[in-house]
Amino acid sequence: MAKKFTSIEMVRRENVRTLMQNHKITRIMLSQGTNINYALLGHYIGKNPIKAIGDETANKIEMFFNKPINWLDHEHEVAKKADDSLGVAEETSDNLIKVPVYKTYFCHEEVKEECYFHPQFFKEKGIEPQFFRLIYATDSSMQPYINIKDKVGIAINDNCIKDGSMYAVILNDKYMMFKQIFIEAGSVLRLHSLHSDYPDKLVNVEDTDSLVIVGRLIYRAG
Repeated sequence: MAKKFTSIEMVRRENVRTLMQNHKITRIMLSQGTNINYALLGHYIGKNPIKAIGDETANKIEMFFNKPINWLDHEHEVAKKADDSLGVAEETSDNLIKVPVYKTYFCHEEVKEECYFHPQFFKEKGIEPQFFRLIYATDSSMQPYINIKDKVGIAINDNCIKDGSMYAVILNDKYMMFKQIFIEAGSVLRLHSLHSDYPDKLVNVEDTDSLVIVGRLIYRAG
C-alpha cells in the first residue's frame, strides 16, 4: 500500500525537487553536499517516494541550498534561475562575468577565489554562464594536461558522452575526478587517465548508480 503523505511532507519534497532542478543538482551531488545517504534520498524524492523528509534532513538540505530554517515547509514561487548565493556566474558593472572557483564541485561554501571572463568567452564556448563551473584539480591523474591546483572549467549542462572527450565524473559515490571517456563495445565506457600511474577504469554505460557525468571539460588554466 502506497504511503500517504501530509501536505507539509509533500511541500517539502516538491521544494527539494524544484531546488535541485533550478540549480542543476543531481541526487548524488545533494548526497555528497549534505552527507545524506544516496539511496535514502531516493526514498525521499525519488519517482515513487516511500519516506517523508524529517526535520533534521530538511535542515541539512536548507543549509546546502543556503536557505533559512523551515524554508522547505512553505510553498514558493518557482525561481527561473539559480540564486547568486549558490555561487553561479554573475555580471559585474564593467560587463565582465564573475565566476567563483570552488575547491570541489559540491562544497559551495568553499570558494577559494573569483575569476572574470569576457562575455565573448561564453559565446565562443557556446555555453550560458549559469552552466559554467570552475573548480580546482586535486590529483595528478590527468597530468601533464591538467596539473594539481589547475583551474578547470566544466559545462554542467553537457553530460552526453562524446567519444574521446574529457569529463568531470563521480565514480562509486566517492569523489569527483577528470577522465577522458572512450565508448567501447558491449555498452562499456573506458575512463582513461593521462598519467600512467592511474589505471583505466571500465564502467557499464547503464550503471548510472556508480557513474555520474557531472559535465564536459571546456577550459583549463594553470
